Amino acid sequence: MAIPDYRIDYTDTALEVYEMAMWKGYKFLKKRNLESWLQYAWSILFRRKMTDHDLRVLQHFIKQKKSVDLKIKCNQRLNHKERNFTTQYIGKDGYIYMNKMMISGEVVNPKETARLEKLLQQAEKERLARYEEYEIRHLNEMARRQWFNNQDFKYKGIPLKWK
Repeated sequence: MAIPDYRIDYTDTALEVYEMAMWKGYKFLKKRNLESWLQYAWSILFRRKMTDHDLRVLQHFIKQKKSVDLKIKCNQRLNHKERNFTTQYIGKDGYIYMNKMMISGEVVNPKETARLEKLLQQAEKERLARYEEYEIRHLNEMARRQWFNNQDFKYKGIPLKWK
């Protein structure tokens, strides 16, 4: 199944347009307005009219994205909200979408995690040993059954068979 057009990730492009509007168009001059530069640029990018609400939402999203990316690059821990934020992106139409996936938590206690891993490995070995023991018992029982059936035992003239 093909991905719909609106689900294409435009986050990096929108971020690049934001940076260019801020540094090349707006230039932090008092007589210029950043929102008008963003409205013009994002309207061209997303091929729709951008409202004031859209501008506020996208600006807030981009600022959050930049802070989360910085935290990831600095190897800082992310809280639950920031981990969920990593699955969000800006679509081709300029709206924010989310990939619904379960994100596992970070390792809180490495000693406990190592202890649990060791216990899981030990349990795996014990399970395999029990299965091998069961298999040996089953093969032994099959051999006894075959031996009994091959002996031609009779009781009152009726041949005995182990089923």
